[in-house]
Amino acid sequence: MIVYVSEKRLNLLDSVFNELLIMEVSRINANHLNNFVVGSGANFSHANTLIVDLSGMKDTGNELIQAFGSFRTLYPDAKVIVIADGKPPDDPIFARLFALEIYNIVVNLADGSIKKCLTVGMTKADALALQAKKPEAAYKTEQSKDTAKPQETITANKDFKKHRRFISVAVCGTEPHIGATHHALLIAKFLSSVGFKTCYLEAHKRQHIVTLSKIYAVNADMSRHLLQFGGVDMYFGFNLSDFTNAEYDFYIFDLGRFGEFEPATLLTKDIKLIVGGVKAWEKAMYPKLFEFFGDNHDVRFLMNHAPPDERDGIRRAMNPYRVYFAEYTPYPFADGVNLDAYKEIFADYLTIQKLEKSEIPKEKKNRLFGFGKRGDK
Repeated sequence: MIVYVSEKRLNLLDSVFNELLIMEVSRINANHLNNFVVGSGANFSHANTLIVDLSGMKDTGNELIQAFGSFRTLYPDAKVIVIADGKPPDDPIFARLFALEIYNIVVNLADGSIKKCLTVGMTKADALALQAKKPEAAYKTEQSKDTAKPQETITANKDFKKHRRFISVAVCGTEPHIGATHHALLIAKFLSSVGFKTCYLEAHKRQHIVTLSKIYAVNADMSRHLLQFGGVDMYFGFNLSDFTNAEYDFYIFDLGRFGEFEPATLLTKDIKLIVGGVKAWEKAMYPKLFEFFGDNHDVRFLMNHAPPDERDGIRRAMNPYRVYFAEYTPYPFADGVNLDAYKEIFADYLTIQKLEKSEIPKEKKNRLFGFGKRGDK
């Protein structure tokens, strides 16, 4: 029996299961692996393989490792397969999975590695090819990041659906190459990860988004002008009429740079976000923006590369506009970044709950350790 845990891609592996004639698959819709494996006391004695799709999981790095470690301790003969196609090669999670001797890791759904994981399995040599950092350094980085801030869960609050179908977000840049597309993708990734059905819409004409297929193993449906990667649906060359019956909770419009689209387009969106810089040569556009918006202060600014000791001064200079500061995040599908900004920008649509770090209760551990061995790895 295979237990497949995913939040949004429960049918992702159906074609592989059919090809390999695998019939016994239990699909579990969950978005917090640690709660499911440790907190719920779920019984996996019937399973010889656990497959976890990380794309929708809300666990911190420590929580993921606790979940995998607990499962391996309780069920040492079960195979563990991790689908991490949305993770960059140097993500600290890889080093920590290797430390648990979990080598069945899929980073490319199109290269056949999932079949290898399901059959003969990945070797340590196969897995080490994914690494771009030393395991020790990656582990320390992730450990310090997880312990530096209080643990919390951020989940979608869909109360707005009682009154309206969706929320629209406009993202544009003050100038070329300032990061509008990058931040629009990060926002789409964040909203998708907390539980919203979200899509990115490339609303300018350059169609840069299609170049992702040259770098990442995206799922492409060119007839629908759709790319899918890292849990994000991305559309290019679209018509709005195509979305008349769509059921997305959030639409993220990448408008490009200010000045190349009708400015009123920005003002028609529920959340209006302008990506800008703080260097001397990046400030020339701000007076023009302030003049255009006039008394409309319902526009927010997301600033790149702002030195911490200058941020108070930047806020004062930008008053009464709301200003947020972006973290340095090279990878456009990263999880868990810019949370301080996103929690404020999307405050009306999020439920945030502080968590105590959980451990397996002694009585539960004793009860679960009684299960016998099953299946080959």
